[in-house]
Amino acid sequence: MSAVQLLAFHLHKLSGTLPSNLGHGMPILEEFLCGGNNLSGFISASISNSSRLRVLDLAGNSFKGLIPESLGNLEYLEDLNLIKNKFFSDSTFSFLASLTNCDNPLDGVLPASIGNLSNSLNSFEGNDCKLKGVIPHEIGNLTGDKD
Repeated sequence: MSAVQLLAFHLHKLSGTLPSNLGHGMPILEEFLCGGNNLSGFISASISNSSRLRVLDLAGNSFKGLIPESLGNLEYLEDLNLIKNKFFSDSTFSFLASLTNCDNPLDGVLPASIGNLSNSLNSFEGNDCKLKGVIPHEIGNLTGDKD
């Protein structure tokens, strides 16, 4: 197992896909910064095996597909930046436990379960996500606790 806590490869010209087993060997990874590259493919649910992950920045790439539901299990996740990719969501928005940045064609309504988001979540930005409908009353349950 790796003792790596930070992987920072942002703003380079990296291409290809993320390894499907990315999170398996890095249980104490806290920050994974890979924004501003030319990466593509899908995000593997294995990233959630890095259970101490606080920051996940994959912005400005060409990732696609569903946002893994398992991101909602990352209890320490504070910042998740997925802006400027090609993600979409199923109608349950089950990944919302950690979503903070968007600009993806999610095209749906905010569910009442938004009030159950992680207490460590500091911000939620749904810019350019094509969200519609009403803001649920449960949004008032968000506490944004800071240690």
